[in-house]
Amino acid sequence: MSPEALVAELRRELIVWLTRKGGAATDVEDVVQDAFLRFHRAGYQLGAPDARPLLFVIARNLQKDRWKAEGRDARRRTDDDVHALDRGPHALASETSQADDRLIQRQNLAAAAAIIRALPPRCRDAFLLHRFEALTYRQIAARLGVSVSMVEKYVAEALRQLKKTREG
Repeated sequence: MSPEALVAELRRELIVWLTRKGGAATDVEDVVQDAFLRFHRAGYQLGAPDARPLLFVIARNLQKDRWKAEGRDARRRTDDDVHALDRGPHALASETSQADDRLIQRQNLAAAAAIIRALPPRCRDAFLLHRFEALTYRQIAARLGVSVSMVEKYVAEALRQLKKTREG
């Protein structure tokens, strides 16, 4: 096979393979060109038995490098936008402060703890064993000496009380 035909065949195979990997048509052409250039500059010969796999590895690595660079560029563009600092989970300014959010969460937790403490003893024990010790209803029934049906009722009542307080 002539060198020109070999280059044309490898080029076509690389384009198809990189396009399937998710590359845009214009980027794929550039990556293939760069892959041949690096292959040649490294002193490899197209007629060598390991030429094809080596070209594919070079092309894959170049495509990954481009994807990483595009990601960095996108982040830099976003970081340069002053308004972006007020969006997202790490916003510098928000309508409520993190201290307010923590206080509200603490109050909600304290309210839930008070409701759980106010439950009848068996109901409270069944709920705590189920939610915090991850015991099955059968295991809780054996430990409390009641039926599985009763454990289901205890847990349902505890959840009802928590939901009622949360809504009201």
